[in-house]
Amino acid sequence: MKAALGMSRRPVALWILVTLLAASCQGPVPPIPAPQVEGFDPEVRDAILAAHKKAEAEPSSGLATGQLGMVLHAHAVYPQALAAYERAIRLEPKEFAWRYYYALVVWQLSGPEKAAEPLSAAVRLRPEYAPAVLKNGDLLYQLGRFQESGDSYKALLAVNPSSAEAMYGLARVKYAQNDMPSAEDYYNRACRVYVSYGAAYYGLALAEKSQGRAEDAARHFELAQRFGGDHPPRTDPLGDQITALSAGVSSRLAEGDRLAKQGHFDEAAKLNESILERDPENFSALTNLLYLARFVDRLGDKVEGYYAKAQKLNPQVPIVYDYYGGALARQGKFDAAAAALRKAIELKPDYAEAHALLAEVLERQNRPVEAVDHYRRALAAQTSDPNVQLKLWRLLIIQGQSREAIPQLLAALPLDDSFATVRRVLLGEAYLTSGDLGHARQYLEQARSRAVKDGPRELVAQVDQELERIARR
Repeated sequence: MKAALGMSRRPVALWILVTLLAASCQGPVPPIPAPQVEGFDPEVRDAILAAHKKAEAEPSSGLATGQLGMVLHAHAVYPQALAAYERAIRLEPKEFAWRYYYALVVWQLSGPEKAAEPLSAAVRLRPEYAPAVLKNGDLLYQLGRFQESGDSYKALLAVNPSSAEAMYGLARVKYAQNDMPSAEDYYNRACRVYVSYGAAYYGLALAEKSQGRAEDAARHFELAQRFGGDHPPRTDPLGDQITALSAGVSSRLAEGDRLAKQGHFDEAAKLNESILERDPENFSALTNLLYLARFVDRLGDKVEGYYAKAQKLNPQVPIVYDYYGGALARQGKFDAAAAALRKAIELKPDYAEAHALLAEVLERQNRPVEAVDHYRRALAAQTSDPNVQLKLWRLLIIQGQSREAIPQLLAALPLDDSFATVRRVLLGEAYLTSGDLGHARQYLEQARSRAVKDGPRELVAQVDQELERIARR
């Protein structure tokens, strides 16, 4: 299960949020926020109250108030965390950590547009802190402010010339600006620094393909497949300090995530439901249950209620609409699912999962051209998801675009994974529909041999039917 962005336990009036976000870092020092702790697990409540007590005992200490903000931040009490960080900034205007944490909470609570200025202000205070510079570049890229995004990545490269992530970020900017030679150069450099950087190989292949170098592109598409989601580890010592403070319900949410990743969806659902019983407006539990509704039938009748609460708590978080759309699609409500998924993409244009889900929905609505477009956009945002690739290739073949699918399938053919047999089936069908019976027979026979030996056995009958079609021709 993807980790859900948090939200405070209680809805907060819009004017309070606007006031918090618009406040400058000058003027009178605001009061210490008084947290509401009813309904929290005892260990969480005690941690918050202890931090609040210390802040009150040291009213002139930016550190004490900032640490209160960190505890609130760790437990998703975001509006009050913002107030604490704002107070800490007034007391210690040159302390980077409070500005950085403030920007991160604004981003989670109100989206990238609101976070752009506070995050840039934090970076100006400590331009050598790589995690913040990378986040700033990513945020500006998400907003389509490509020149500023590129400047941010360049600033990091000036300090750390071997940052593969900064090279990758700058390559994406150049690609968005249609500067393909520069994009290729930076993708290449990122791959040399981190030799298993799957996303960088995929971007490199796209840049090469756009310049007519199909052979180079095929080789790098294959490397993108091989390395999948591998990427340089992104460390953030300050962010780790927030994670280390989480307790109580956070550990239960983490356990729910672990169960879901292991396929124990009903157990994960029960754990999140127990969290909601004590805290009916826990944003993470609500979004987790929206996600789990794709797999747990008994949650179907509760989807609208979960969505209504989550959307009310934070209408700017894309996963609310992505998970809701996935749950609606599971119920066959394709028009409503498409609307929800389009909203997720509106909030986050490079949201790979939302594009892939929307493509599936569009297929169900018999809108193949749009489906192909969204499968491609999903792959562009998330390098090389094998499931999405197979769905795209299958749809291209159905739509008579086998000549486009064949080079991509051939590039992926060396991969010896659980999808290897299916790729050969698709490649055989692609050649069959394009009229190349010799190659069609070759790859279908390879697929049949693999299916007989390693499975899936149900493919054998399908391949036999295709081979019979070839024999009749």
